[in-house]
Amino acid sequence: MSTYAEAARHLDSDDAVTREDVRRWIDSGDLLTWGAVYELTRSHPELLGDDSIDFSRRYLLRCIEENPPGGDYLHGGYEAAWELAACLKKWRSNKVLRGIATDLDKLYRSGDHAMRNRILCGVLEHAFEDAAVRPFFASWERDEGLREAYRLAMEWGAAHEE
Repeated sequence: MSTYAEAARHLDSDDAVTREDVRRWIDSGDLLTWGAVYELTRSHPELLGDDSIDFSRRYLLRCIEENPPGGDYLHGGYEAAWELAACLKKWRSNKVLRGIATDLDKLYRSGDHAMRNRILCGVLEHAFEDAAVRPFFASWERDEGLREAYRLAMEWGAAHEE
């Protein structure tokens, strides 16, 4: 049985899931499996404990970068961007935001127009609706390559502030 099938089977059952199984599924590196694990850990965060945020970050950033076709449990690029924006609002007091800002900086610089659009319109604009998230991206304003994206995201965020 594939790692995806193993993980997905647990989404529709009450069978016990071990932390070791979840680790093995993550270690497979298979993005489809990661989608099932992400869904599973959303309803059972104790499966990864403190590593839940790190896994969520890795999964969503990878979906933004790879832009897979969405599926039952797999996030397409924009779906992942919107989900990451929601997570940033939730994690806003967590130090992980600085790391995500750096990750998004790297993806934005290396990405094509479509990926930059997913980051700007999918993540930043919606994350910046929460003023508490904005300071984690302040370095973007001072960077020539990121300044325009920062300005546009700030404009959207201020107009749609929560």
